[in-house]
Amino acid sequence: MSHFPLPAIQRRAFLRDSAFGFGGIALSSLLEEAGAAPVTLSKPDHWKGTLKSPHFPVKAKRVIFLCMAGGPSQFETFDWKPELKALHDKPFPASFTKGQQLAQLQNAELKARGAFTTFSKHGQSGIEVSDLFPEIGKQADRLCVIRSMQTEQINHDTAHAFMNTGSIIKG
Repeated sequence: MSHFPLPAIQRRAFLRDSAFGFGGIALSSLLEEAGAAPVTLSKPDHWKGTLKSPHFPVKAKRVIFLCMAGGPSQFETFDWKPELKALHDKPFPASFTKGQQLAQLQNAELKARGAFTTFSKHGQSGIEVSDLFPEIGKQADRLCVIRSMQTEQINHDTAHAFMNTGSIIKG
């Protein structure tokens, strides 16, 4: 069995870095005791960032979250973009990249690329699914496709981190 050398962490650095987490826990406890930040989990309006109960009976019992890092692009699976087909092999509109830091693409000529495949509408819902997935298309009315996620990040890695964590900073 091979052993990989791990970087030695200094005791002081460990205590310094971990103190932030422990300090936050202690501070919230102290503030609660002082009455400055009462925690009332039973108050429904306490958690302002959570969703309220839906206005219809819930049918779903489970959610399957597919995070296909390195998999097919959304433009090849469930997100048909007819405008990309019209822009295929043409210079990428500057409005798409305005203000973005394109580290790997400095001074490169950017061209738009349309989908490699075709899309068809499926089911009563009319969900457009890539023709690469004919069996998934048959289940279209049983799917929930979320197309409302967006970010200002144009680089895949930071956009992926933002999608999963809400922050572009990793770690």
